[in-house]
Amino acid sequence: MAVIAKKAKKKAAHERLTLSQLCDRVTSMAVPFEDVAEFLENSTYELCVDGKCKSAIQQLSRVTSFFETMENKNEENCRDLADTYILIGEVNQYVGAFKESIEWFKKAAVVFDRYAMPFHNLATSYLELGDTKNAVKSLEQEIALEPGNYFSCLRLADLYEQQGEYKKEEECLENLLARNPDNIQALHKLITHYENQQPGVDIKLLRRRLVVIDKNFNEIEMVIRTYHLCTEGLYDKALRFLDDESEKNPAMTMLYLLKAYVLGQIHEFSKKRRQLSEFKQHCQGKAEYMKNRLDEFEHIFGKKAMSRLGKILVVTNANV
Repeated sequence: MAVIAKKAKKKAAHERLTLSQLCDRVTSMAVPFEDVAEFLENSTYELCVDGKCKSAIQQLSRVTSFFETMENKNEENCRDLADTYILIGEVNQYVGAFKESIEWFKKAAVVFDRYAMPFHNLATSYLELGDTKNAVKSLEQEIALEPGNYFSCLRLADLYEQQGEYKKEEECLENLLARNPDNIQALHKLITHYENQQPGVDIKLLRRRLVVIDKNFNEIEMVIRTYHLCTEGLYDKALRFLDDESEKNPAMTMLYLLKAYVLGQIHEFSKKRRQLSEFKQHCQGKAEYMKNRLDEFEHIFGKKAMSRLGKILVVTNANV
């Protein structure tokens, strides 16, 4: 208990320090970098929110200079230097200086070449600059170092599709599913890949594999599962699924939109309109928020399905 109390006291002390004071503690070797890394990051973001990004970079540069000039750096020191480079790169991203951020992320990749994070951030900056080719290369390097990062695998698959490299897209998704067989987003992407690029492939087994997955679903997974249940004509199962999820997540506005769609498919039109009214109320009547939800729905269900709901929703908005 004494050790826990001591750690809690240290943490509280670090939380009260400014970024300058935290950097002082690192450069004076009063504390190991890892002990204050979280607080360095939080203080940096606080300064950025206050519009003091330049000051944040100046303070962090003191830490980079400390590690750069350190003799006989060990692996941990190199990782600490890479983390500081990455943090400066992220500050540059925050202010839209994407070209500058790339230089910092590249430095992080050089100083600690087994670190996946610099390549992840490089991909983001390259995409912001419209450089898809280098974004793809960065994601490929990231995944080579950290193959279990399914978010980046899905991102890479999307970029392959955009570039028309459909074989690479397929291989990327298959590799992801080999590691994570219940990844609903990857299954959905592979199904739509076959539908669009290889229509002769029988996707029934893939779709059935998707709809029987039982897990704690996030929002996009709920949308995807509902879509494929409806595609299979399993409307009653889709409604039961959405009812169960509504009990767990009553404030999730997307669930009302999904229920409205399913009810429309089985011609329960009065119930459909009621769900759309609920949807509007949970969106607080804000058109922009409703549009964002409809756009997310369209991404999976398609424009035609979204338009049907959108048109009725305009009437519902007028009468509720």
